Amino acid sequence: MKNTRTFIRTTLTGLACAAAAAAISMPVSAQTVHVRDAWIPAYSEAPARAPVFMTLVNTGERPDRLLSASAQGVASVSLQTLAVSDDELRSHTLKAIELPAGVALPLEAGGAWLMLEGLQAPMRARATYTLTLQFEHAGTQQVQVRVRPTTLVGDGLRNLRTDPLQEPGQTQRIEGLDDALRTDPFLR
Repeated sequence: MKNTRTFIRTTLTGLACAAAAAAISMPVSAQTVHVRDAWIPAYSEAPARAPVFMTLVNTGERPDRLLSASAQGVASVSLQTLAVSDDELRSHTLKAIELPAGVALPLEAGGAWLMLEGLQAPMRARATYTLTLQFEHAGTQQVQVRVRPTTLVGDGLRNLRTDPLQEPGQTQRIEGLDDALRTDPFLR
């Protein structure tokens, strides 16, 4: 009986040491880049391209870079930004997007964003797509991206610049509404 207890204790101690050694030698797979608020604007017709907006937060101790992205149902996903070229503001493809450590980086219109290219079907509101992001240090990460309804189409822009509480037939008031459009999340 005593030999059996000694054997079990020795075996368990050996297994514990082996597990600890394996855990030390394995790389830590803690996620250091977090994705928040990933969305795609909905379109009623099948566009050839559609932007993807999100916020990336690098919680690691060193800078990282978003190198590429891919998604099913699209020909490719490119990293885009706006830049002045020949006195015109145009979108340009980036090789990577820098992610400083400890900083939330919004990928949005006017900055850098992802562009789905070669779409075969309309982007229907409330649909969900899986996007695979490839980071330099954080590795590969899959993200669920939701298609949101868009309200800024066609003549809606002109109507959005006027006061919605104003009585019909009054002179249109637009002063101060630009600030509201930039800050109010329900008007964006």
